[in-house]
Amino acid sequence: MSCVVGAVVERLHIVIVGGGHSGGRLAQLLARRHDRVHVTVVGSEPVYPYERPPLSKGVLLGTAGFEDCLLWKRDDTTKNHVSMRLGITVEGIDRQRQTVHLSDGTELSYDRLVLATGSRVRQFSAHGSHFRGVLSLRSFANALDVSRQFRAAENVIVGGGGFIGLEVAAAAAQRGLRPRVIEASDRLLSRLVPRLVAEQIAQTHQEAGVEVMYRSMIQRFVSNGHGSVKRAVLGNGETVECDLALIAVGVEPEIGLAVEAGLEMDVGVKTDERLRTSDSNIFACGDIASFWHPLYEQRIRLESWQNAEDHARILAAVLLGDQAPSPAVPFFWSDQYDLSLQILGLPHLGSSTRRKRTSSKSAILLHCDPLDRIVGATAVGVAEQIGRELRQTRRLIATRALCDPKLFGATELEVVED
Repeated sequence: MSCVVGAVVERLHIVIVGGGHSGGRLAQLLARRHDRVHVTVVGSEPVYPYERPPLSKGVLLGTAGFEDCLLWKRDDTTKNHVSMRLGITVEGIDRQRQTVHLSDGTELSYDRLVLATGSRVRQFSAHGSHFRGVLSLRSFANALDVSRQFRAAENVIVGGGGFIGLEVAAAAAQRGLRPRVIEASDRLLSRLVPRLVAEQIAQTHQEAGVEVMYRSMIQRFVSNGHGSVKRAVLGNGETVECDLALIAVGVEPEIGLAVEAGLEMDVGVKTDERLRTSDSNIFACGDIASFWHPLYEQRIRLESWQNAEDHARILAAVLLGDQAPSPAVPFFWSDQYDLSLQILGLPHLGSSTRRKRTSSKSAILLHCDPLDRIVGATAVGVAEQIGRELRQTRRLIATRALCDPKLFGATELEVVED
C-alpha cells in the first residue's frame, strides 16, 4: 500500500466523508497504522464521532452524557493521527482529479475515498411540523434537547411505533411521563418483528403507562398562538393534546453525494463484499452501503450499530492491504425498560417460524427458509438470558444449519403463525 522512495515512505491519503459511527471507527482503526496511511475525516457535526444507541436510551434518561457516547475516549491518543475537518460538508466529488470540494471553499485530494455519510431523518411533512416542541431524534444535540424538554412536558406524543419511537416512549415513561404513541398500523413494529414479539412489547409499554393509538396518523399540528405546539390532529379528526411531539418515522440513507458522483446504486450505494463501489478508488460503508453478503448470496443494506462496527473492520483491513474478515451475521438490538429485543440474521427471508421454549418472560423465534435452513432469529426477554441463547443460534445461521430441534436440546419446535 505504501511505497518507499529512497528513505521516504509515502503514505496513502484516505479521506473519509462522514463523522458518524462507521466513519469514525474506521478512522480510529486506520490511525493505529498511521505510518502507512494519512487519514482525514470530514464531518458535518462540529464534534468528534460518537455512537448513536445511547441517544434514545441513556441520554434521554439523563444517565449518559456526551463523553459516554464518544468513540475516542480521553486516553485514546490515536485521534492525534487523524486530520479532523469538523462542521464542514463535502459538496462534490471530482472522480477524475480525485478531489473533494468542501463547503468552506477548499479542496482535498485523495488516494482512496470512503463515503460514510450515514442516514438522515425521513422528512415529515405534516402542517405545523416547524412549531417549537415538534422534534426528531438523530444527533446528540437532538437527544439532549428532548431530554431537557421531558422535565417540563405534560403531554408527550410519539409519532411512530418503530424501534426509536418505542425507545423514546420507554424513556419518557421512566421519566414519569405518560406518553402516547401514534401508530399507523394495527400493531407495533409491524414490518420488523412477528406479532407474538410485538404483543409482548406492547404489553410491557402498557404496564409502564404508555398508551398506543393504532391505525392513527398525525395530519397536522396546532399552535398555542406563540409558535409552540399545543395539540395534534389525527387523520380521523381526533385531537390529542401535546406540548412535546417526537417524530420517529424512520431514516433514509444519505446517498445524494454518491448519486451526484455517478456511482452505481442498488437501494443504497452498490458495493462488493469488500465495500468497493463502481469506482475502484471509492468505498462506501455503514448505512449507505448496499453490500454483497456471501452468507445470503445477495446484496443487503443494514442500519445498525453492529453493521457500522463490521464495516469499519472490513474496510480498515482492505485499505491497509490486510486479510479482510467476511461480513458478520447481522445483529440488531433494542432495549426498552428491562426488556431486550434482539434480532439475528435476516428474519424476513424466512418462510416459516419456530419457537424455542424458554421462560415465560422470554421468547426466541427461529426463522427458516424454504430449505429449512435457519436464516434469522428474533428474541425478546432479559438481555443476558437471550444473549446466551442466541450465541449458539448465530453459529448455526453462519453455517447454514438446518432447523433441527436436537440442536436446541428439544424433541420438537413449536410452529408459530404470524
